[in-house]
Amino acid sequence: MSGIGGKRSPAVAHRSTGARGTTVAGKPAARGAVIGLTGPMCAGKNRVGEILARRGWFVVDSDPVAHRALEDVKAAVLAAFAAKAAERGIRLENPDGTVNRRALGSVLFGDAASLALHESIVYPRINELLGELIDAHPEGIVINAPLLHKSPIVDRCDLVIFVTAWLPIRLFRAIRRDSLPIRQILARFYAQGDLYAQYIGKDVDILRVRNHGSIGALERRLERLLLSKGY
Repeated sequence: MSGIGGKRSPAVAHRSTGARGTTVAGKPAARGAVIGLTGPMCAGKNRVGEILARRGWFVVDSDPVAHRALEDVKAAVLAAFAAKAAERGIRLENPDGTVNRRALGSVLFGDAASLALHESIVYPRINELLGELIDAHPEGIVINAPLLHKSPIVDRCDLVIFVTAWLPIRLFRAIRRDSLPIRQILARFYAQGDLYAQYIGKDVDILRVRNHGSIGALERRLERLLLSKGY
C-alpha cells in the first residue's frame, strides 16, 4: 500500500459487468464480503484481481488510492522531507506541483526512520479512503494491497487471498516488468521480508494461492479454492 514507486494499473477500481445479485460466468456473484488481496512483489496479485473482477467483484487497487492520499497530505510530507531532499539535490515536486513519488522514494529508501515517518503521515489517509470505499460497496469488495498487514483495513476483511510464486519466477517477472538491475530487484524482495508471517495470528481467514503456471491454471486453482471457502 505504498504511495511511492512501482508500476500498477492506473485505474483505482474495476469491476465486471455483472450487477449485484446477478451471475457472472454462470456463477452467483458473491455479496457482502470484504476480501483482502496481497502477496509479495511480482507474485501475480493484479492477475488475481482481474480474475475476481470477471467473477463480479468490485476490485480496488490500493496504489492509486495511495497516490491520492499522498497528494491530500502533500504539505505535511514536503515539510517532513524537503530539507533532507535538498541536501541531496533532489526536488520532491513535479512541475505541475504534484509529489514526485520516485524522488521521494529515493529519499526514503534504506532509511527506516524516514520510511516510518512517511507512513505515519500517509497511511491514516489511505486507511480513511479505503474505509470509505468499503462502506460504499456493501455488496462486496476486494482490496488489492501489497502491505495490507500494516493497515487496520485487514481487520475488516472476511478473507485474505495471499498470492505466492517461486522466487525465480518472481525475479523473471520483475526483470521483464521493471527493467531494473537484478541486485536492485533482490533488494526490494528482501525489504518486503516474510509477508505471509505478518498475517499469521490475525483474526482473518487466509487463502494461499500459488501462481506458478499458466493464467488458465491460476484461474482454475483460484476458482477451486474460492469454492472451498464458499465464494
